[in-house]
Amino acid sequence: MISEEHFKQYVDEFNSDADKSDAVDRFYAPDAVFRNPFKGEFRGRDALVNFFNSGKGSGHEGIREILHLKNLLIVEDRVAAQFDIEWRCLADTNYLGPRKKGDVFWGRCAAFYSYTDQKFNYVDLYLNLVDQT
Repeated sequence: MISEEHFKQYVDEFNSDADKSDAVDRFYAPDAVFRNPFKGEFRGRDALVNFFNSGKGSGHEGIREILHLKNLLIVEDRVAAQFDIEWRCLADTNYLGPRKKGDVFWGRCAAFYSYTDQKFNYVDLYLNLVDQT
């Protein structure tokens, strides 16, 4: 079973690295599936890295995403996690709507993970943007 410490290490690594290649290799199975309600389904290592990264041509181009873990439940081969997600705009972007460099916006997320051998093989994400008016 994945420990709370292991999952928090995943969150810390995800938050600290602009290039998510090492984190994906360490925490995801090579054929993992990640479902995002706004961006679609991503299958396999290369698709995940491309989506998670923030460089030119990536899924998070112009964005730095920071996960703030709020709640965590681990049972057998499943994980349920609640996050507040902070997105910082590093450049003008159209990520989840038009954004200007310097903008910060937030979402609330529930993520459900299944795993084998300490590696995530399926993630289903539920996400609501937080109105900042």
